[in-house]
Amino acid sequence: MTTFRSDDSPSALPDKRMMIVRETGEDGRAGREVRLTDLEFEPLGYEHLVNCKLDQPMIIPLAGRGTIVGGDVSDAEIGHTGRFRTELQSRFASKSIGLVKGGWLPSALAIQDNSVVLPDRCVVAELDRRLKDGMTKHTGRSDFIDLFADHAIRINPGLFALEGGERQHPTASSGRHSLDEAVRKLRSALPKAILVADDANGLKGVLGLIEDTRSGMDRKQDFLIRLNPRLQSPVALHRVQSVGNEVVSTAKACGLQVRSLVVLAALSSVVVANGKSPAKGLLKFKARYGREEAYNALADLRSLELLMHIFAIWPDQRVMLCTADKDLALFWSGIRASNFVRHGGHISFDIDPGALFPGVTQEQWMTWLID
Repeated sequence: MTTFRSDDSPSALPDKRMMIVRETGEDGRAGREVRLTDLEFEPLGYEHLVNCKLDQPMIIPLAGRGTIVGGDVSDAEIGHTGRFRTELQSRFASKSIGLVKGGWLPSALAIQDNSVVLPDRCVVAELDRRLKDGMTKHTGRSDFIDLFADHAIRINPGLFALEGGERQHPTASSGRHSLDEAVRKLRSALPKAILVADDANGLKGVLGLIEDTRSGMDRKQDFLIRLNPRLQSPVALHRVQSVGNEVVSTAKACGLQVRSLVVLAALSSVVVANGKSPAKGLLKFKARYGREEAYNALADLRSLELLMHIFAIWPDQRVMLCTADKDLALFWSGIRASNFVRHGGHISFDIDPGALFPGVTQEQWMTWLID
């Protein structure tokens, strides 16, 4: 595999993204320039995100492939696939993160041609704050999300309505209001964007998802409220096993599978020393913790469950969940979910969450994960 180094951000062809990369020879000298489109970047993992300062320019290790369309190449190479491994020295921050199969990428890099973007409420608010009629309306640092304005990207605003703005299950009325708000803000910020499922049928789908997940959300709220007194403070090392056992028994009492995302998040909150698991930040335990606080935490996890259902039901659909919540992105990257398969009305998936469970032995896993 050829090694590349690049200091150029992706730029636009009339209807496609393009990236310019420059080869580096063994002597360190710059080699030929290659222009690529139809870009597919390999997702980054937990280890690349955990120490990132997302509000600052980033140096991003990238690997992937694209179609060669020009540069210092022969005519015979045009149209062929070129693979690259590059260090992108970007001037952009990446406060909004794209969650994709296998991990994450900065928001604009996560978009593939013909993909659909699912922005959460914070991302819609950020787009509204930063952009007007596709132009930046601020003097601060450039962000990858600003590049959304350069393309006719497909955006589904349903996640905004599904989350709700009142920390409880949205009603038909509040769901309609939220969907209208999302559409108004997105059209104002990104006039080139193609909004999908933004009409009455889209709202019907959102309300259907709310009803489908209502009973499960109620049980998960009960689970978090019951655990809150135990998990507010960091768990001492000598109590990890016993508190982990309590998490599992509480999950079973609430009718939850131990492999469900909320239970995995609670167990990670127990295991990681000094309360530093991103899962704990995601669950937002605190002194006053009722159904509204639990719902707020679960809305984030439900967005990941929705993403996994999409991967299972439409395996060829390119989808990116865009979030400004680093803890959510770390949790997604940390569980390393894969092999999404639909079985009737349910899905299955594999996980490899070692990053979220440092030091956990196989014996502990067997104790906790056997339902």
